[in-house]
Formats: sequence, structure tokens, C-alpha cells
Amino acid sequence: MKLGQILEFAVPYRGAFALGLGLLLLQTGFTLLAPWLLGALAEGVLDRAAAAAQAVGTAGLAMGLICLLAVRAAVSYLSGVILSSTFERMTADLRTRLYAHLQALPLTYFKSSAAGEQIAVLTRDVDDVGDYLTEDVIGLVPSLLVLVGATAVMIALDPSLALPLVLGVPFFVILSKLLTRRLRPMSRAARDRYGAVVSLAEENFGILPAIKAFTREEAERERFRDRMRVLRDQNLALVRLETAVSPVVQWGAASAIVVVLWASQDRVASGALDIGGLVSLLLYAGMLAAPLSSLASIWGRTQSVQGALERLQNVLDERPEQLDEGIAPEHIQGDIRFEAVSFSHPGRNGTLRDLSLHIPAGKVTALTGANGAGKSTMVDLLLRFLTPDAGRITLDGRDCQSLTLRALRTAIGVVPQQTLLFEGTIRENIAFGHVEAEDAAIARAAAQAQAAGFIAELPAGYDTPIGPRGVRLSGGQRQRIALARALLKNPPIVILDEPTAMFDPEGEAAFVSAARKALAGRTVILITHRPASLALADRVVQLDQGRIIETHKRGADPMDSTA
Repeated sequence: MKLGQILEFAVPYRGAFALGLGLLLLQTGFTLLAPWLLGALAEGVLDRAAAAAQAVGTAGLAMGLICLLAVRAAVSYLSGVILSSTFERMTADLRTRLYAHLQALPLTYFKSSAAGEQIAVLTRDVDDVGDYLTEDVIGLVPSLLVLVGATAVMIALDPSLALPLVLGVPFFVILSKLLTRRLRPMSRAARDRYGAVVSLAEENFGILPAIKAFTREEAERERFRDRMRVLRDQNLALVRLETAVSPVVQWGAASAIVVVLWASQDRVASGALDIGGLVSLLLYAGMLAAPLSSLASIWGRTQSVQGALERLQNVLDERPEQLDEGIAPEHIQGDIRFEAVSFSHPGRNGTLRDLSLHIPAGKVTALTGANGAGKSTMVDLLLRFLTPDAGRITLDGRDCQSLTLRALRTAIGVVPQQTLLFEGTIRENIAFGHVEAEDAAIARAAAQAQAAGFIAELPAGYDTPIGPRGVRLSGGQRQRIALARALLKNPPIVILDEPTAMFDPEGEAAFVSAARKALAGRTVILITHRPASLALADRVVQLDQGRIIETHKRGADPMDSTA
């Protein structure tokens, strides 16, 4: 990533950056002035006959220097507060922007990358980019100013002593580049391994019941420990290289001071350089260590942060779904047609093969078939989570690809086989797709989903917290909440993916009875294998290996079928 692209992240905060930079430059000016005053003070203390002592007096110089250092400390505090607050605001906004962008990406993006990678970008990478912009980039100008200013004053004080130091600067620049050239690939590797560790932790927490059921705790602990060891070793190698830069530069600067002090004896003895000039010269020479070390660190951090910037930019370069691009019909009846649709998942052949199917509006169509037959893929294609390789899907005669995603998905209520609940109350989960719903509507949807009974038995009723992913509810209770959520949305199309899988026979019978009324007039796609649930269907379609092998109406002879 180029510097211009990096600075784009800082554009919204340019006012704060400008103020922070201005304060840093003011602080730099005070820093450059301090050695000169210290030299004058030393001249007055060590030589009472010095002109500086006669004109100003050592007391005045001392008080002036103390005031200067106090103002410098105050400016340093202000710049620190401004830049720190800018870092917090920028990282918060960037993290929010990145989250919103990730949320808008198609599901296919997440199927091709581990969730831990996105979490690593949202956390560590964003912080590193913020640190780089608010510390390294903004600190580049003051560091250069100190380096140039100190060098210029040294040359003015005594060119013969300053020249060797100036000629040594390129040597340290080259040395810093040699030390840090491996930082970029090492940093990228460390970030990838960090993402792998986060992914493993997230995955294991998600399947913790299975880990416990199969007593895999020790094996998974070792697997996590192995990944942590790899990450630790990579980070240690990175730290060793990063921390080697500053000591080398500081050693060089300290050595330069020793050389100046040794070489200055003849100049002082001959009177070519007075005591005050020598003290100022040594202080300015010592001042070179900080900017040289800072510049070396910035160079190293630039290489290191490239990995974070590349990962961040790779995510932002992904094209998000456009919710409002296309046609938004005022009314949707729910007449669905699959016309010669073919689709293959990556690495698989023929998930759907030239499939044609009419799902009439207001009717219940059941899809049956073995796992992998293509039932869920048909639903994903209808919702435009996936795009057909060939053919098209129409809704009320319009190609679904021409409709806005908002209109299409608003018209469809989904009850997935794997219930997707969040940490909150029962009321909040039922109202997830219809947040302005009144309590009466929420209660009515819960009753239709056969959930009102168990909700009434809870101490807090609809205000009962259900925990992360609904862990405080049973499987059947979670499924009822998901069904109530879809019914509350009141869509013309409802997709039920094994809606009664967690029901007991009595509960399933009650659901089927209630669902006839709740689903009346809607287009329903029912994915199920349970005979009691199939009683809801007006037509049953059986799939095998991506093809329709049988279609029959409920109550008709199964052999009387059409494709």
C-alpha cells in the first residue's frame, strides 16, 4: 500500500492531526533552544567573566531555562492528549467502518476465509494502523526537524567537529534499512498466525459441547498450545529484530559524543571553542540519537505495518452487496420459478443440474431428498446468497437478480435448521426482523409458533435473557423462537428448513395444526423429512443429486409425478 492510500484513513481527522503536529513542532522548537541555553548557563557557571553571565546573569538563565522546560512539558502533554484522543476516535470509526463493510459482504466471502481472520483485522490490524498514523507518520516531521536543526546549529558552532557527525548519518540510515528489510514478511507471517489462533479459539468455543462429549479437552488444548507456540516464536523473532534497531543507533550516537568530546580538547585549549559552545555542541550531538532512533523505528514500523495495511485494504477492496440496487416492487405475491438453474459449489460438481421448478404463490411446496441433494442450495440461490452458474430464478415474473436485495429479502421469512439467536431477551429475538412490533403482535407470533406456553412459565416471561446463541433454551425452544421471529415479520414467502426437527410428536402435531392458519395465503418452501410436517404441503418435490426426480400433490399417488 502506498503512502497516499495510508493517509486516506487520516483525512477525516486532518484538523486534529494538524493541531497535534503544530504542537509537536512547537515542542521541537523548545527542544532545539534548550541546549543553547544550557550552554550559556554552563558558560556563566564555569566562567564568571563570560559575556553571557555578565549580560543576563546565571540566575536569569536558570529561571528562563526552567520556564522553557515547563512550557515544553505542557505542550508535550497537550500534544499527547490530542493525538491519543485522535487515535481512539480514528480506530473506533475505522473499526466501525470495517465492521459495516464486512457485514455487507456476500456470504461467499466468509465461506472462503476463517472468521478469526476478520476478527484479527478488526482488532490488532486496526490498532496497528492507528498507532502508525498517530505516532510514526505524525512524528516523522518533528524527528526530521530535530535532526536538521541540531545538525545546523552544530555546524554553526564548530564545522570541523560537526562535519564527521553529519557524514555518519547516511551510515546509520543504511544500517537501519539492512536491519529492518526482513520486518515486512515476518510481520505478515505473525499476523496470519495470530488470525489462525483466533480462528481456532472461536471454532472450539462454538463446538464446546462436542469437545466435552467426546472428551477432547486435552487434545484441543494441545492443538491450541501448538499454534500459540508457533505464534510466540514468530513474535519473538520479530521483537528481536525490531528492538535491535534503536540500541544500534543509540550506540552510534553515544559513540559520536565521545568522539566529539575527545576531538574538542585541542579546540578548547586553543580558544577556538569556548566552554559554553562545547556544552551546547555535546548536547546537540546527544540530541541526534533520538531522531535517528525514531527514524529507524519509523522505517521498521513502516515495513511491519505493511502486513496490517494490506490485510485491511484487501477487506475494503471486496465489493459489498448493494441492498437498494435494482427494482423494488410495491407488492410481492410470491410466485417463484427456477428456470434451468445449474450451480456448483467450489470443488464440487453439479450441486444443481438444469433444475426447473414452479412454486405457486400462496401454496406450500415441500422439498425432500437426501443430504446434499440441493435443497438448501435452492434456498440460498433464492435469497441471492449464491448466484446461479446458469439459468435464472424469477419472482412474480421478474428475474430475482433485477430486484433490490432489500425488497427480495424483506419478502422472505426464514426459519433455518440451525437456529440463529443472539444474546438478549426472548422479546428482542422474536422482534429481530420487526423491531417496532407491539407486544400483542409478538405474543401472537409466539402463540402461532407454539412458544407461548414455555415463555409463560419463565420468571421474566418475554423479558427473559436467553444467553449467547440462546444457550439457556432447549433446542426445541430455540426453534420455536426462530419460527415466531419469521411469522412476526409477516412476509409473503416463508422458508421452513426442518421447522419441527426439535419438536416432540405432540408439539409437532400442535405446530402443524396452528401453522395451517398462520401460513394460509403465503408461499411456503418447506424442507422436511417428517411425515407429520409434510401434511402441511400442497405439493411434495423430491430431489436427488441436484435434479428433481419426483413431484406429487399431497394425497395423490406418488407415482403420478411430473418434473
